[in-house]
This record gives sequence, structure tokens and C-alpha cells, in this order.
Amino acid sequence: MFDRRTFFRGTSLGLAGLYLGPFLRQLEAASDKAKPARVLFFVQANGIYPGEIQPAGIERPKNPTTLEDRSLDDHQMAYSMEPSAPWTMKMTLVHGLSGRIARGSHGMGFAALGCWPCGKRDYDETVNAALARSLGGIYPHIGLGVHDSSASIAYNVTSAGRGKALPTLLNPVLAHQQYFAAGANGQARKAFDVDTNLLDFMSDDVKRMTARLDGSERDKLDRYLEAFEAMSGRQTKLAGMSDRISQAAPNIDPATGNLIDTKTGPTGIFDRLEAQFDIAAGTLIAGLTNVVTVTAGAGPDRVGLSCLASEVGKGEGRIGGHSIGHGSTQAGIPAAECHALIRRKCLEQLARFLSKLESIPEGDGTMLDNTLIVYMSDAADQHHPGCYEWPYVLIGDLGGRLNLGNRYLRYPWYGQTGHRTIASLYMSLLHAVGDRRESFGIDDLAIADLDQRGPLSELMI
Repeated sequence: MFDRRTFFRGTSLGLAGLYLGPFLRQLEAASDKAKPARVLFFVQANGIYPGEIQPAGIERPKNPTTLEDRSLDDHQMAYSMEPSAPWTMKMTLVHGLSGRIARGSHGMGFAALGCWPCGKRDYDETVNAALARSLGGIYPHIGLGVHDSSASIAYNVTSAGRGKALPTLLNPVLAHQQYFAAGANGQARKAFDVDTNLLDFMSDDVKRMTARLDGSERDKLDRYLEAFEAMSGRQTKLAGMSDRISQAAPNIDPATGNLIDTKTGPTGIFDRLEAQFDIAAGTLIAGLTNVVTVTAGAGPDRVGLSCLASEVGKGEGRIGGHSIGHGSTQAGIPAAECHALIRRKCLEQLARFLSKLESIPEGDGTMLDNTLIVYMSDAADQHHPGCYEWPYVLIGDLGGRLNLGNRYLRYPWYGQTGHRTIASLYMSLLHAVGDRRESFGIDDLAIADLDQRGPLSELMI
């Protein structure tokens, strides 16, 4: 048993006197069952260029023709990657996979996680939604993010099927209310209970109506009923988990959307990202979901994060995501360094998330042991991407379901024998949770003679 203040110390959550006893006892009771599995996708707009995250001492040949598989031992992380260095033994860098089918002008949005042409938007099921369907949860998928605009919600990276875009909540206050109302007190809890009772009433009402209908009208009403019952069931489950939810809820200032006591800045984009990662951790700790996607400025044709130089700890003036993508010096800082500073700031927030999960006992390890983090850009290899190479940083091994950790993997270049695509990486994740499909998204016909079926054997157990 441990004190929640100790658990969240240094994260400005201030939840004193709360304990995870019931949750940990539940985990202990379930320790003889299959290990849990959780996935967090962190998608940064225009965020990762392969050469900028290359570990020291590992060369990058221009057109590699062979698979390189080596350990990360004695290879120092790039400056922007240093916040993730404590987890090197759990880290796998995957380079050389192509995603040409998804290419667009800037960010690829849905296509980055779906493997289809960018212009098709929510064309089919993205990999995070597919994993959510396999892993389940009260909320099968939770989407959180930050944006340079004032929008509160976006439909930009996740899709449950054709024309079924899933939301990304961009306002931490709204996200906090959405996912932790069942653990709240006062008016927020009253509103939650009213919603629950209303959904129950609507469900009963629809059931009575079905007796009066037949044929296609009844089929349509049945589909409505299924939707009402799903919402009502979720509300009921949440109400029963109110203690666990309140224990996991981060403390958000409703006036600013920031964590209480957290440092605020002129744009606040990294403070908002900090809050969203705390909400992501809370939803996983509370058991509300098993799949979370956190985005930083991602979406179709997005150009990267903008901020003030002071927010990344160097100089004064504005750093524009679009301008640094075109190589412009911003606030007196060269473009490549601006990219590195922004990426490092994002990874500092991810590191806090990793530390939280690593501090939660689960079975004979920690929550982090049963979690996989997929850090990626929605724009592949450069500002105007060719998508010949789409780099990934994987942390964790999904409870031993994947052969990951302390590895640098680089696949042969586009068109070379042995080259693989991002679709095969996604199939690897899906196979690991029991979805053994042999294709994903749309094939790249320009390399139709190469293997685009099934998972990456190098990652499979």
C-alpha cells in the first residue's frame, strides 16, 4: 500500500490521503490470470525525423540493403530523446519502415494509423481503434490531445471504421469532466447520476416501443436500443467504480485547463499536454480503458506545434511549427534545434507518464510492464514527407507479448528485398492481442513484389 501523495509527488496533482488499496487488491486477486495489456499511442505532429533521434554510434547508411538488429547498449540517446533514456532497456527504435500509401502534404491524420491515402480521411479502422476493440474497456478508446487552435474537440487521427471518426478531446477540463465525473462529488456527480437515470429511462421506453413495431422499423429501433443500452451500461459500471476513479483523477484548474499548481506559459501548450498525460495515466490506473491516444498538434495537414522559446527553456520569441519545418531560424534558434527542443519537451511529459505507470505494482511487476507505448509522428520522415521511412519509438513489450526492449531495428530501404511497411508493424501489435489479420489498410502497389502481409517476425514471440 502506498500514499497517493507520494505516488504523484512532483506532478502537482495534490491528491493527499487517497490510496490505491482496492485497486491493488483487485490486481493481486487477478494475478493468476492472463496479464493485462494496455497501449498508449503518442502522436506528435511533424515530430520525429529519423536522423534527429538516431542514437550516437549507430550509422545511417543512405540506402541500406540489409536488416540491422542490434542492442542499444553503450549508445547514447539523442538530445531530444534524453527524457526517455531511463527506459532504454524497454525501448525499441524501429527505422526503415515505409508508409508511402499514406503520404500527404504535411500531417497524415487518420492515414498515419490507418495505412491508406491521406485524402480518404476516416476510410477504415485505424490500428488504435482495432486494438481497442480487441482489448475492450468501459471506454474502449480514449483520445486526448493539444492543438494550437482554440478548438475543444477534433476528429483527426482515430477511426473505428469507414465514416466513424472517433473524438480527440483537446481541452483537459472537458476531458477531466468526461472521464472522472463518476468519482466526483457535488454538482458534477449529480449531473452524472441524472445522465445515468435518464439513459435507463430511455432504454426501458424504447423496449416498450419495440413491441409495437415490426419489420425494418423495428430493426432500426433495435439499433437505437443497442446504443442506449451500451451508454447506460457504461454509466452504471462507472458509478460502481467511483472510488477507484476518484483515486486516479488528476486535479485540474477549471478556469485555465491546467493542472493546479503547474507552471503556466503564454501558450500553455506543454502544460495542457502535461494535464492530458495525467488524465491518460488516470484512466489507465482507474481501469477505464486499455487504449489511449495522446496527440500533440496532429491531424490532416497539420504542420507541427508552435510555442514560445521561453516555453522550451531557451531565449525569447515565437517558434512556429510551420516555419521550422521549412528550415527557418526562429527566436534566434536554428530550425533543427527548435525541433529538438519541442520534441524534448513533449518527451518530458511522456517520461512523467512512464514514471507513474512504473510506480504502480501489478502482479509480479508494474503497470508499465504490461503496457506498450508507441511514439510516432503523423508526418513520417520530414515536414513535407515522402514517407519512405516512418520512424517509431516503442517502449514496453505489452506484458511479454512482443519481442521488444533494448533494440535498434532498421529495415532495408524502400524497394529493397526485405523492406517492410508500417502496416506490418501494426499487424504485429494486432497479432499480439489475438487479432491475427494478414493485411491492414491498403497495400503500396509500387512495391507489390515485396512482402506486405502479416506481422514483423522480428517482433513476434
